[in-house]
Amino acid sequence: MNRYRRTVCCLIIFILSITAAATAEMPTVDAEQGLEEIQPLMEMAEIKEQEGMSLEEMTDAFTESAMSEYLDSVTGFSMQYPVIFLFDEAHPESMATTADKSAYLSIDNMINQNGLDEEAIINAIKLETPDTEIQKNTQNGCLRTDRITEEGKTGQTDLYLLTKHSFHHIVISYPIQEQGTFFSYIEYMINTMETNETDLG
Repeated sequence: MNRYRRTVCCLIIFILSITAAATAEMPTVDAEQGLEEIQPLMEMAEIKEQEGMSLEEMTDAFTESAMSEYLDSVTGFSMQYPVIFLFDEAHPESMATTADKSAYLSIDNMINQNGLDEEAIINAIKLETPDTEIQKNTQNGCLRTDRITEEGKTGQTDLYLLTKHSFHHIVISYPIQEQGTFFSYIEYMINTMETNETDLG
């Protein structure tokens, strides 16, 4: 399994562990596998593993060290995002870059006043990038596209979250050689997206 698939796999494992019922117990082999799979994420976040840490403790350590919370007060949209992104003072609520400017995060939040629907978003994506595959998250309906730009040097991921009253477009651009790391972050971001609405889509 290559590094990208491994990091995404372990990310999914520890996200599921968070949402599992508190009384549920995983079989020993699954717990051992989960502990093994989360190790790359700990390394990615440069967290020193303490002997005897449980899977839950490792997950909490990763979240606390590597992620921060974004909140748009107008629409009630929130999500976790990597702390490596620093928001620009000139655009404190919409644009962030890494310290070396090699990657950026853009967030646009809009009130859905014109009855925008998923079909219109998909048609717009296909019009702009006809060959791009569109993925849909089963948890919250977030649409995702991944593409390579600038002669294969840069990767770009677009995320689209639509509710009855709001629309959110997130763009993450990153060096293509760091795609595996950013894909792990992006999976986490998608699964932490929430709004103050109960009905998504």
